[in-house]
Amino acid sequence: MPHFDPQILEIVVAAVVAGTLLLQVLLLVVILFGVRKAAAAVREDLEDIRSSVTPLLTETRELLVRVGPKIEATTNDLAVLTHALREQTASIQATVTEISERTRHQASRIDVMMTSFLDTTEKAALLVNDAVAKPVRQLTGALAWLKAVVETLRAPAPPTPPKPPAGGTQGDSGMFV
Repeated sequence: MPHFDPQILEIVVAAVVAGTLLLQVLLLVVILFGVRKAAAAVREDLEDIRSSVTPLLTETRELLVRVGPKIEATTNDLAVLTHALREQTASIQATVTEISERTRHQASRIDVMMTSFLDTTEKAALLVNDAVAKPVRQLTGALAWLKAVVETLRAPAPPTPPKPPAGGTQGDSGMFV
């Protein structure tokens, strides 16, 4: 086995370390150029996105500036309309309740009036019936009696049956014992 001088060994180790360092530097330079190229591509893509999104954002902002007051006015109008509708609904409900109460009261009054009218009519009918029907029945009975008397007087006398002969034998001839 050959014997190496430590100096030469150090020089070889230093040369290997220098070569590795040089290789690392080259690798880092390649990575640097790759990252620069990727960053440039990302910048370019971001610029494309920015150029397409910026007009959209500007138009949206302008639209919101134009429409914002209209939306607020519409919201305020809807709030006023809702408030007015609530007030009108309450007013209509109060009116309907009042009309309902009045109708109920009038219906009660009409019911009392009709009941009173029908009771009075019933009493009058009974009174007329008692006042008229009784004399009419009596008059009808008297007329029937008068008719029977007149018919009896106008009718011819009924034929009298023949008198049986005197003597008791002839009358018994038809009897059987």
